[in-house]
Amino acid sequence: MTVAATAEAARSGFQCAFGSSPEVVARAPGRVNLIGDHTDYTGGFVLPIAIDRATFVAAARSTDGRFRARSSAFPETATWGATRVAAGQGGGTGLQAMSVEKSPPSWARYVFGVAQVLREQGVEVGAGGADMFVLGDVPPGAGLASSAALEVATATALIALSGAKAAPLEVARWCQRAENEYAGSPCGVMDQTISACASEGHALLMDCLTMSLRHVPLNLGDACLVVMDSGVRHSIAAGEYAARRRDCEVGLAAFADEAAHVRSLRDVEEAQIAANPRLSGTMRRRLRHVVRENQRVLDAASALKRGDMNALGRLMLASHASLREDFEVSCVELDRLVGLARSVPGVYGARMTGGGFGGCVIALVRGEAVDALRAAATAGPSPPAASFIRVRSSGAASVVDR
Repeated sequence: MTVAATAEAARSGFQCAFGSSPEVVARAPGRVNLIGDHTDYTGGFVLPIAIDRATFVAAARSTDGRFRARSSAFPETATWGATRVAAGQGGGTGLQAMSVEKSPPSWARYVFGVAQVLREQGVEVGAGGADMFVLGDVPPGAGLASSAALEVATATALIALSGAKAAPLEVARWCQRAENEYAGSPCGVMDQTISACASEGHALLMDCLTMSLRHVPLNLGDACLVVMDSGVRHSIAAGEYAARRRDCEVGLAAFADEAAHVRSLRDVEEAQIAANPRLSGTMRRRLRHVVRENQRVLDAASALKRGDMNALGRLMLASHASLREDFEVSCVELDRLVGLARSVPGVYGARMTGGGFGGCVIALVRGEAVDALRAAATAGPSPPAASFIRVRSSGAASVVDR
């Protein structure tokens, strides 16, 4: 559906859920990361784009100071008040909850957390509450940042209702904090930043240490981007993602006695990793991925700028091999899709995208080869791809109706 049609569907859903019309409808896109996974939380570089899959939140101020959230995808209604109570009611890490009848369902913790973080930042909505209806087409658990799209759409709607102003990067940081503290996911800030700060027709080169942002034109030439969903669902709040992050933190600590310029893993050279006696073989592989992936991101931005799809495709394949072998976050289904893509003439490159352990593969494909890749990816009685989506770049989150 078009943005206008989806916004109208969100308005209708709100009307059915709450018996009145919403005051605003906000939209926030999902994302696909071209290259640079597990580098954001280590202060490295990433190169995502916002995609034409998005989450919409229709919202209106409530008259009783309460928050209510409904979703088209789930049957529960989450309800909570605007007064702070003891920590621990929502399941997040370090949760400082608002009063709730019961712990909110998992999807609503992202909405719940954003509302609380905004209140702590002085963004008050009318009498203190709001009704919200959520609708979208970013598949959850597929590595396309469905949680960030929900968070940023919620924040955009509530900020609009309050009449406050907030810079996009500030919104991204607030939403990251909501996911870290209220949903219990130790994610970096990449997903929220691309959703809040994207520019249509561009990738976003992010320095996750300094948070400097550079929009890189998508000079794809005869190529396009295709996302193939493995059908394997993951939760980055689960233990494996957190374990990889701890690996990186422990690995960085092994260089604590090095020169003071070592602020993050991107300040560590590969030779230093090989020579450090404090690192196990597994730890060396984890850090080697991060160091090499940071360079691949910078090289990919250069390749994209000059329109060199062959170079970009090679970098994507190298990234997947590193994520599979050194960082160990791929799975059989993702590897199968990457191998399948490589076998189709006209595919420049492919890689898993997102946190891993399931989700999606992104492929860089000549336009005339898309149908051949689709046929290969969806053939057979047990299709290796649960879905096949040609994605286009999108602009940043915004209020689309009021």
